[in-house]
Amino acid sequence: MTEESGTYQLIDFGNGRKLESLAGYVIDRPSPAADFDQPEDRRLWNDVDARFDGATKRWEFRRPWPKSLVIDCDGFIMPTRPTPFGHIGLFPEQADNWQWLRGQPKSYSDVASHEPHPKGLNLFGYTGASSMAMLSAGFEVAHVDAAKPNVDAAAKAAELNNWQDRPIRYLVDDAAKFVAREVRRERHYHTVVLDPPAYGHSPKQSRGSTKTWRLERDLWPLLDNVLRILDPSSDVSPRILFTGHTESIGPDEVIGFLKQSRLIDTSGLRIDASRSQLRTASGRELDAGFQVRCVFER
Repeated sequence: MTEESGTYQLIDFGNGRKLESLAGYVIDRPSPAADFDQPEDRRLWNDVDARFDGATKRWEFRRPWPKSLVIDCDGFIMPTRPTPFGHIGLFPEQADNWQWLRGQPKSYSDVASHEPHPKGLNLFGYTGASSMAMLSAGFEVAHVDAAKPNVDAAAKAAELNNWQDRPIRYLVDDAAKFVAREVRRERHYHTVVLDPPAYGHSPKQSRGSTKTWRLERDLWPLLDNVLRILDPSSDVSPRILFTGHTESIGPDEVIGFLKQSRLIDTSGLRIDASRSQLRTASGRELDAGFQVRCVFER
């Protein structure tokens, strides 16, 4: 069992920082979205367990980070860890999306009983929270990320949930190249999750070279291929979840691209686009990017 477990809570934010509770372990770290806000209660910031300094890229610990600190994500748990980038091993603003992935709309009323299992694909999967959400709902999952430590972290998350025997593949791979190969293999998925960065690198190739990912250039051919691998025959309506965190491409561009596509029947396309947010107990909201949820209804 874990040493410390519990829920996530945004406590306060302002002056370019956010104050958070990870199962009672309180951290203070940068948040550009909070640049123009003021803290609600400055006294809450006086006693933190860890603080990340954005200038030095270092964590300052007043109390050691618990080795087995996990967050209850309502259906699964996720381990946490302090990273050199100020991350914590999961993105709590995705909580509503995890529940959407696990959700039970009519066409998903008994997803776990389908044989074969509906397939979920998590691209740019990071440490695997969306993969765990789909796995918990009975999906067969492919988790893809270019960084091996992230893929290893997803495997650890499954292990912490006692899901070692559930159907999931862990793939250290370039997302665009992987999907292109799936198109050639004529493999299909019911749900595809994309959380692409603005830029990044593919895994090193055999000759030691790397390919740079650029969102504005590389997203559109990737989305074309994602549409090609959506399952055309299942009675379970295929879905896409797209999340973004930059100003270079917004929800309108993503929605416009999907609506204009001729690669899939969009007559039943249902789209829900909104801002991703974190909320304090008092109801203050901190922006955390955007999300586009698509269901291609049968």
